[in-house]
Amino acid sequence: MRTSDATERNRNPYMGNFFKLNIMKLREYGLFFAVMVILLVSTSGCTTTQNPGTGSVTPVVTASATANPGIPVVTATTISANSGIDTTINTHFNDYLCLDVQKALGSDYLYPDQQYDVWATSPAGGGVNVNVLLLTASDHEKIQTVRPTWDAVKKTWFYEGMAPLLQFNDITTPQEKTITIKTQGKYYLCADDRKESGTSDTILRVPVKVTRV
Repeated sequence: MRTSDATERNRNPYMGNFFKLNIMKLREYGLFFAVMVILLVSTSGCTTTQNPGTGSVTPVVTASATANPGIPVVTATTISANSGIDTTINTHFNDYLCLDVQKALGSDYLYPDQQYDVWATSPAGGGVNVNVLLLTASDHEKIQTVRPTWDAVKKTWFYEGMAPLLQFNDITTPQEKTITIKTQGKYYLCADDRKESGTSDTILRVPVKVTRV
């Protein structure tokens, strides 16, 4: 068989070239296949995980009070817009201070037909009874110069030239009232202690709440 094969190749030189070409092609295919395997392995090893922070959805981040004792926990409740006001108006003894209601609610104005529950109670620590008033912008300007005077007939505090939308006098226990906004505008909730005599460095912390109905 070997002699006949050699004889055949001698008789037909093209047959020898045919075998040589096939062997070279097989080697080329083998080399190509090996290169492709190496590339696939390298590509799978270099695959990276997408950073979730680069997506279009903003993750909700909460601060842990346990991990960072000085940082309060932030929740949806504390950052919800226009949910209401729960704070204190801190005024000095024999003085007054007003809260910008719409600013505290995250709005430019209060609007007609909106209803709010307004709640207030006596200053923390007790001993002093303040007036709490809800005023329009024009009355907010007047209160700077208008002090309360006692009306002995009606047994109430009177603010000359002013028409408070709400007035709690000499608060000793929690007071609450629902008011309806009639006119678009700016409104102010004021704690007024300008009924005292003498002087003191005491700061009166008057708890107040304003809640949209």
